[in-house]
Amino acid sequence: MIVSAAAVAQPRPLTLDEAVKLGLQRNSDLQRQVLLALSAEQDRIIARSAILPHLDFNASVAGNRQGAGNVVVSGVQFAQPTSNYSTTNAGLNLRQLIFDGGKWWNNISAANLGFAASEAQVDEQRLQITYLIEQRFYELVRAQRQLQVFTEAATRSRDQANYTQRLFEGGRATQADVYAARANRDNDEVTRLGQERNVELARADLSAAIGLDAGTPLTVTEPQNMFAEPLQPPALEQALQQALTNRPSLKAFLLTAESNRKTASATKGDYWPTLSANGFWQRATRDDIPKAVEAPGRDSQSGVSLNLTWNLFSGLSTQANVRKAEIQVALAENDLANGRRSVASDVEKAVAQLSTARAQVRVAQQAEQTAKEGLRLARTRQEVGVGNQLEVRDAELKLTQAQLNVVGSLVDGREAEAALRRAQGGT
Repeated sequence: MIVSAAAVAQPRPLTLDEAVKLGLQRNSDLQRQVLLALSAEQDRIIARSAILPHLDFNASVAGNRQGAGNVVVSGVQFAQPTSNYSTTNAGLNLRQLIFDGGKWWNNISAANLGFAASEAQVDEQRLQITYLIEQRFYELVRAQRQLQVFTEAATRSRDQANYTQRLFEGGRATQADVYAARANRDNDEVTRLGQERNVELARADLSAAIGLDAGTPLTVTEPQNMFAEPLQPPALEQALQQALTNRPSLKAFLLTAESNRKTASATKGDYWPTLSANGFWQRATRDDIPKAVEAPGRDSQSGVSLNLTWNLFSGLSTQANVRKAEIQVALAENDLANGRRSVASDVEKAVAQLSTARAQVRVAQQAEQTAKEGLRLARTRQEVGVGNQLEVRDAELKLTQAQLNVVGSLVDGREAEAALRRAQGGT
């Protein structure tokens, strides 16, 4: 049975929202950031463990052989036969930290802030992936729309070449006009074929951003507002303030800087003594194992103590560690300042691009209508014999360029809106 190409099931076109949702599910960079956040959550548990009591248990069982010999007791010598016996040892040690120069509570604060910073980085990664998919989605739409424009231009050139041929056959055009029309037709077809390649490249870029396997079919549906007039850009100061408040990357930088400050404070705790309470219970017997676990108070030792340790000199390593922690604070503050400048720059560019695209759309649409009228007039002049091939070709080129400008300015407006949303934290 032969199945026609039309009967082959085609993939359902993806909307922009579906593409973003699929990309967030499949993107490996986002998954990596999520795993890093989970790791940071475990750091919180590790930091809290310092203040919780630590209980250790140790035990051993040994077989012993004592060889024969003589034992002297009060000057009297006794024969000692060979004997075999076992020994068991068991012990419990309990340690509770009381004071360590502020290390434990600063480490807990640093871990909590680090976890919050990781969550903010997850939000930032999600924001970046969303913007990347939106941008590449719009670029695919741009390429497809440009292909439509070039296809229409190629059709006009083909029709013009056929019309010029009829004029030549009727004695109203020269052979040179025919050759020129054919050259225009072939050049426009080459441009159209080149744009088909650009469409496939844009499709591959979007597929990679979503996380689809190579070769997976992908078609898209243009958003309903794709070719609506771009939104009115907000006031720059308002947009900047919103971005500096809501952008996840800035929250992550700020939390990281504060976490590093807490880490530096914890490092300074090495200058202070450490005080801990300790309790122990131990038993060593020469009995069998069942007897060793009977009556915990028999043949055992127990006690409690307060231990104070103070590292008075460690080869300047404590000072170096403190200095290194302070440098990490300075690096985090530098990243925060640089991040603020970068976000402000993103907002300024997006607002400017949106404002420009909004103005360009109106001019480009007006130019398209003018170019259509110009082409109609050039063809009419050619039909009545007062126009020529060059006038028609010039009008065709003007119409093609005007249509490309309309597509470009509208897509630029959608991309500028997406860039502004990203810069402002997704709002």
